[in-house]
Amino acid sequence: MTVTAFAPAHITGFFATIFDPDPVKAGSVGCGLCLEAGVTARVTTSTTGSGARIRLNGEPKDLPTVTYVFESLPCTRHSGLVVDLTADVPLGYGFGVSGAAALATALAVNTDPGQGLTMEQAAVVAHRSDVVNRTGMGDVAGQFTGGLVIRTVAGAPGVGMVEKLPVDNMEVSWVCLGEISTSLVLDDKKTMERINILGQRALKAMLKRPGVEHFMSLSRDFAFETGLVSPGAADAIEAVEASGGLASMTMLGDTVFALGDGSALMEFGPVGSSRIGTVGAHIL
Repeated sequence: MTVTAFAPAHITGFFATIFDPDPVKAGSVGCGLCLEAGVTARVTTSTTGSGARIRLNGEPKDLPTVTYVFESLPCTRHSGLVVDLTADVPLGYGFGVSGAAALATALAVNTDPGQGLTMEQAAVVAHRSDVVNRTGMGDVAGQFTGGLVIRTVAGAPGVGMVEKLPVDNMEVSWVCLGEISTSLVLDDKKTMERINILGQRALKAMLKRPGVEHFMSLSRDFAFETGLVSPGAADAIEAVEASGGLASMTMLGDTVFALGDGSALMEFGPVGSSRIGTVGAHIL
């Protein structure tokens, strides 16, 4: 049996972490937007072998978040599983690919009658995987919801609280400049203290005046004030602003994203684009 599921890419603009011994209650508050681009998981039940074989864009790949999902869900009925992941955006550049891969995989595996979980309960497993593996703290909550999402209470879907804002599926462009290790940032105590103060402040401002343009403005300020923005990202953001646009840096990745076409970003590298995706993760 083969089942396919999709989870959108998620760009966090600003955030503040909330740690808890229970990873289901841990996570982050803040705001991010989902894209029509994302990760598709095609999960096939195998009658031979054991465990799970994972491929990303056709190549064997060790993805701890996906492995965690298989180990957490009651998959004992299967002798083996094959998961083929297709990612429209790169891993490690602030698009929430680890969380999207875990979420799409969890939803696909959960269609097996032997699992017995709701879609929301399967999403909880994906969130737990993202937090435990320190690859993300709030992506799954946004990806399960879709659109422009304010995370007001940290935690997995059904545990945390989110507010989905109305937004047009406008074009978003980006240029990837380099990778940032989420776990290294999370482990830096001084950096995280600054991030959490500024993230909470941005969240309060966003709740007072919700909207995509305000989100972009708050995200831009957050990137600079936290010191996370690289010199190259700063140059790219300023180039977009000089052309009259709005831009910021993905959290956490050395990637600059902008509303509208990416013509101002072209001098910094290959430009990708997608529209804002208003639909959350789902079975295809």
